[in-house]
Amino acid sequence: MGTWQVVLTVLAMSGPLGAVAGVLPLVISEGNGAGAPGAYAVMGVILLLFAVGFTTMARHFPRTGAFYAYITGGLGRPLGLGAAYIAQLGYLTLLVGTYAFFADQLNVLLRSMLGTANVPWWVWAGALWVLVTALGHFNVELSGRVLSAMMCLEVAIVLVFDVPMLSTGGPRGWQLYSFTPHAFVSGPVGLAILFSSATFMGFEGTAIYRSEVRNPNKTIPRATYLAISLIGVFYVLTAWALVTFYGVDGIKAAAAGNPSGLFADGVAHYAGALVAQVMLCLVCTSLFAATLSAHNPMARYTFALAHDGIYPSVLARVHPKHRSPAIASAVTSLIAAAIQVPFVVTGVNPVTFYSWMFAIGTYALLLCMALTCLAVIVYFWRKNRAERPWNTIIAPSLGLIGLVIMLGISSYYFPLLIDNNKVLAVVFQGLIAGLLILGVVLALIWRRTLPALYARIGGEDDPGKASSQD
Repeated sequence: MGTWQVVLTVLAMSGPLGAVAGVLPLVISEGNGAGAPGAYAVMGVILLLFAVGFTTMARHFPRTGAFYAYITGGLGRPLGLGAAYIAQLGYLTLLVGTYAFFADQLNVLLRSMLGTANVPWWVWAGALWVLVTALGHFNVELSGRVLSAMMCLEVAIVLVFDVPMLSTGGPRGWQLYSFTPHAFVSGPVGLAILFSSATFMGFEGTAIYRSEVRNPNKTIPRATYLAISLIGVFYVLTAWALVTFYGVDGIKAAAAGNPSGLFADGVAHYAGALVAQVMLCLVCTSLFAATLSAHNPMARYTFALAHDGIYPSVLARVHPKHRSPAIASAVTSLIAAAIQVPFVVTGVNPVTFYSWMFAIGTYALLLCMALTCLAVIVYFWRKNRAERPWNTIIAPSLGLIGLVIMLGISSYYFPLLIDNNKVLAVVFQGLIAGLLILGVVLALIWRRTLPALYARIGGEDDPGKASSQD
């Protein structure tokens, strides 16, 4: 893949149209209202600071595995293995949760367009599972083409609303109040930033495709910065356009009163009801793209861990024709299906299921990002490579501070994302901590009992680097 295919592939995981139609109203209604554009801007800045160290590490530590490889390189093999398990949990929960949310939204679409009765959500989830499993079998270029086409359609439908608003100011005229400090702190800022953070997830996948892109030393940094910058600007402008359309005094009430129709009504105002219906169709295709984008990184983490001997070697086989991790991809699909079965049997609401998985996945990936920032600082401190302090200390430190604050906010609001169930919140966060501890303990055991396997954690390395990772 080239730079733009990578950008569009990883951005599809954030499901920009689904985020605008489904998450942005929550940022407004539950968060800081008219100051929502500021929440997206702050999150974008934090992730750009993260990307400075992330891409520098990618250049000096050229391995497949992203979080897994970089945390191993900076913080040692035990934490690296634990981080790999957490990263897999993050992608897996976002994957299975999006299956459920897609099914729910497809039911909503069919009910609004055709008046059909609700079909059990697992039927639509199963149909999507077949499609994602089939695409995951082939090389990533095919998935990249599908995801690129989906992304272009999503962006186009949002621009149908954004362009008239940006050019005319809408029915109430332009406003800049959204970018003032007063607007930014006009509601629970922490909750606004928490919801907005989830809409950026996926950009870090650029490094996962290292072995499947042209000229990775240039493609990965370019794709990472482009992904964060483009999606950040996209969300800031769309949030500003929505606030401007409904007015700074009316936006919070509008988002709380009709969250699912907030953006659709804006589209209908400029393009008519038919285009608004098309938008609802594209929300479903957006969730399909997000599902495929979560499946691919999960499969590649499984492949990388199998290649290093952590998982059975059969999972590290590459398809002879498609050059894809076909077996790892198939196993990913089977695990995703198995996880959903208990929730289907017990009758858990698909939106509730999605909310639970969303909470776990977002928290897990934020933790991996924070550990990666710390790994960058430690790695270059030890290696003393000829890199600018901005790349190796200043930007990663600022990014680490921002991500630690985000983790604190996520911990505080975690029960809110799972129906204010504090017991379940402790269980889910305990699962994340437990996987980290499991990885550390296994690595320490293997260091004593299976030194050859221990030495392979984090990917292939030359002997001179081994001592810095123990």
